[in-house]
Amino acid sequence: MEATLDEQDYQVIADKVLQQIRKEYDLVPKGQKKQEFDEWVGIEEFTQSLPVIKDKEWVRTFILSLPVFKDWVINLNAGAGYPVRVNKTKGLKWIEKRRVEIDWNKPLRANRR
Repeated sequence: MEATLDEQDYQVIADKVLQQIRKEYDLVPKGQKKQEFDEWVGIEEFTQSLPVIKDKEWVRTFILSLPVFKDWVINLNAGAGYPVRVNKTKGLKWIEKRRVEIDWNKPLRANRR
């Protein structure tokens, strides 16, 4: 038995194949930008995501207080009752690029004699 296909049939098949490929490989058509949302987390979760294990007070003092984090941290010095929120997406990208430049051994408290 022979089946005949017209131009519309070919278009339907092509659309289905492209739809399946986009779904499988998470592709976005040219000219369109995939919408990404930044992940905002608490200071505890952000601290646990760092490449070096540090206390949250150390992270608050030496990382989150940096000027570059100004737009990536909410409620850093707001006081009790205001949870700190950190843009994990942007913050971790910045840290990964400067991982070797950060003094991870800096003591939180100055040594007292």
